[in-house]
Amino acid sequence: MVDLPVPSNAPDIGECIYCGVTGNGLGKEHAIPYGLNGPWTLLRASCPRCADITHRFERDTLRSLLLPVRTVLAMQTRRPKLRQSSLALVLESNGIQRTIQVPPNDYPLYLPTPLFPRPGYLTGAPQLPGISTELKFLHLTGPSLEDVIHRYASDFAGARLNFSPIDFARTLAKIAFTAAVYTLGLAPFTQTPIRRVILGEDPSVSHWVGSWHGEPINEAKGLHAMKIRASGTDIHVVLRLFAQFGAPEYHIVLGPADPEFANSDVWPWK
Repeated sequence: MVDLPVPSNAPDIGECIYCGVTGNGLGKEHAIPYGLNGPWTLLRASCPRCADITHRFERDTLRSLLLPVRTVLAMQTRRPKLRQSSLALVLESNGIQRTIQVPPNDYPLYLPTPLFPRPGYLTGAPQLPGISTELKFLHLTGPSLEDVIHRYASDFAGARLNFSPIDFARTLAKIAFTAAVYTLGLAPFTQTPIRRVILGEDPSVSHWVGSWHGEPINEAKGLHAMKIRASGTDIHVVLRLFAQFGAPEYHIVLGPADPEFANSDVWPWK
């Protein structure tokens, strides 16, 4: 079956894609967060209540996990006056730690990449709360940590990192669902379980979100890339953040499409 790219138009939805509320007060919904230079935006697609929920867990990803990346790469921000002019670097010598501040162009920038098992939906694993995570790092720019250790005559160099794997996985679920709505509209997703994961009502995030363990689906070019695919009537999204740096891909299962949509002439996977 063909993989569908996310189109470039900005659809006007007219209801909250998470809870279904309509009326005034609906706001834009970025698939990939604005702070990660996300290019896809739904119009009139998120109510204030649901926007507050998604902003909270996206904030952890943007500030706790990816703040150095956003700062060094000068990614867009709604608060440019608050952008840091230096970043903290932890050095250790003879068991004694100290923290120094270095300018962004002299910072050893590594992309933290949480890695997950395959979604439990695909492996038949029981639905359990939480998600198992392994954290790896890709060197993007600036000196290496080995260079920093040599420069400052230290035994260790690094940075403090404290993030929530669950919040990151919910961010992936939100990105994937928004991109799928961007591509297919809301009609396929009348019963999708991913909404409850995004809103925090279903704690078994690992059942629907995981790493992609097959051959690459999205090319290692451009900042971010996504493809929408189907297996039977199940809809899946394979997502690659920071694609041009060779970052890993993630696999989000959105669940079975609405039967009426899947059996109609507009079903794209014939």
